[in-house]
Amino acid sequence: MSCFAYYNSLKGIGIVLLKYDIFSLKAKRKLYCIISGMRLILIRHGETEENANHIVSGIDESKLTKKGISQAKKAGEELKEKYKIDMIFCSPLKRCVDTLENILCEYPFEGQIFMSKLIEERDFGEYTGMENVLINWDDINKINKINREMEVESLPELEKRINLFLEDLKLEDENSTVLVVSHDWAIKMMVSKITGKDLDEIKVDNASINEFEIDYSK
Repeated sequence: MSCFAYYNSLKGIGIVLLKYDIFSLKAKRKLYCIISGMRLILIRHGETEENANHIVSGIDESKLTKKGISQAKKAGEELKEKYKIDMIFCSPLKRCVDTLENILCEYPFEGQIFMSKLIEERDFGEYTGMENVLINWDDINKINKINREMEVESLPELEKRINLFLEDLKLEDENSTVLVVSHDWAIKMMVSKITGKDLDEIKVDNASINEFEIDYSK
């Protein structure tokens, strides 16, 4: 039986797609923001073919490389050793679902899994599929007519849906441990909101484990 078939057959598992009418780590490096309360574990998907070739994926689908699969399995091993996860939120894009599948090969999980579009990758519009080196990232982050015409999701738009996601977490048990499998820009925005750091200060490697404790009681 495949890992994915096994994980889907676990007793009591629930998979839910959260629907919102919203805008259509190389090293084992950890970031810590110790406050108190909910433990939030953020994991970026494993390396994809586009990552390996320095291509912008955005919300397009992409496939994990063999290295990416290995990274996800190693993350699963580490999670099994160190954490008791209560629930999982995952981007519905294939590279995150495949990463979660490989994590669950190493860390069988019987709780609920929620697929949320709020934590999909930033939509880079017409820049999707281009090489990273051909993009001026300072320009793409500006709010202007060109970026609107190129259908780029602005940083305020990204921030809005990440804020909605973090607000939703307040509805969960404040003492729970929550795993989130997401993307580079989505995780950067989450880390920025939690720590107050600027986006350009934050680095999120493929399959890196980024741990935070958030006090939602304040």
